[in-house]
Amino acid sequence: MNILMLLYKDIHYDARVKREALALAEAGHVIHLACVKEYNEPAPFLHENIKLVHIQITVKNMKAQISQHKGKSQRKSGFKSMLVWAARRPVIKIVKDYLAYYEFYKKVKQSVQKMDIDVIHCHDLNTLWQGTMLAKDFSAKLIYDSHEIFNEMAGRNQLDRFVGYRMEKKLFRKLDYLVTVNAYLRDYLFERNGEKPSVLIQNIPIVDQNQLVSSKVPESWTFPFQADDRILIYQGGFSPYRGLELIIHSMKQLPDHYKLVLIGSGILKDELIELVHSLGLKKKVFFHDQVPSEELIYYTQQAHIGLVMYEKISKNNYYSTPNKIFEYIQAGIPCVSSNHPGKAVVIDQYKTGVLAEETTEGIVNGIKEIVNQYSFYKQNCLEAQKVLTWEKESKKLVELYKSI
Repeated sequence: MNILMLLYKDIHYDARVKREALALAEAGHVIHLACVKEYNEPAPFLHENIKLVHIQITVKNMKAQISQHKGKSQRKSGFKSMLVWAARRPVIKIVKDYLAYYEFYKKVKQSVQKMDIDVIHCHDLNTLWQGTMLAKDFSAKLIYDSHEIFNEMAGRNQLDRFVGYRMEKKLFRKLDYLVTVNAYLRDYLFERNGEKPSVLIQNIPIVDQNQLVSSKVPESWTFPFQADDRILIYQGGFSPYRGLELIIHSMKQLPDHYKLVLIGSGILKDELIELVHSLGLKKKVFFHDQVPSEELIYYTQQAHIGLVMYEKISKNNYYSTPNKIFEYIQAGIPCVSSNHPGKAVVIDQYKTGVLAEETTEGIVNGIKEIVNQYSFYKQNCLEAQKVLTWEKESKKLVELYKSI
């Protein structure tokens, strides 16, 4: 079949979309992966059956140009601040977002209009409106791949949520299939919108354990660690309510041979760096730039313990099962996680880590508990690797497409 996948960001760092596209391409389907162009560096080659369709969005280009003029003059800086302030007003933001979504729809349609498209596969709610219109245009089946509870994500204001929930409920009726990451998210979406045929596909990375070499240290892993240091790691977005401030504060309560590496990028990075400096933790807390998903495992396995301390401020944080939980397991390192259903469903079942309170004391106690029984938790990770594989998850996606 010809499958049109929609992703409202660039493909470079989205591991789930890469994995799903690759699984379907290897099954013989042709994937036209339409995504927003955000990076200047070339997109990764995934498979000869995967055709990337990079879309330039006017609003995103304007945002990038505004950022490039930062600091050129006080007058320009003031004008930039005024534009940013205006763009973030709830009503203006909604209008801006939906104009950008419509531009995405028109440009994607133009790019694939001469093709026969059998299935529209929408990744998250910010492509579902466009996907619904494209499904009608091409008389195609419609799949909604909900990676998380989009309307409950950090940064969504009250108007965003109001409009988003109404839009999702209206569009949900037009779905042929729902794909999501765990039973909690599926049941939440069903409760609000009604039931649809569904498949659960967990965010398990592609890892060939036979190719993993524990001694392989990435060239950019140049931190001044000693042999007896205990390395803690957080990998992912530097976004609000992920417990990053709590994690950094917890380092004050741990002995000096505990070191923390934060891998990723996001709006909080500058604030987190400033927090590290203000707490006098420059010799204990280190930052590393975001790395491609296919290389991340080599960084993860340099650490002893992974951290997943999302804060319980939304249903999305509460029910989500972040990729990093599976990434830590595949790297063979236990984790300390906030005690939420979407995380406990893996960690508690396979005993691959400790579920902790969302406090500095809770994090410290969780770390110490793992250290005290490290061989037990690490062995559980090694055993869970055999059960939690992308090979098993991808078969469910391929079977879904066979049914179509």
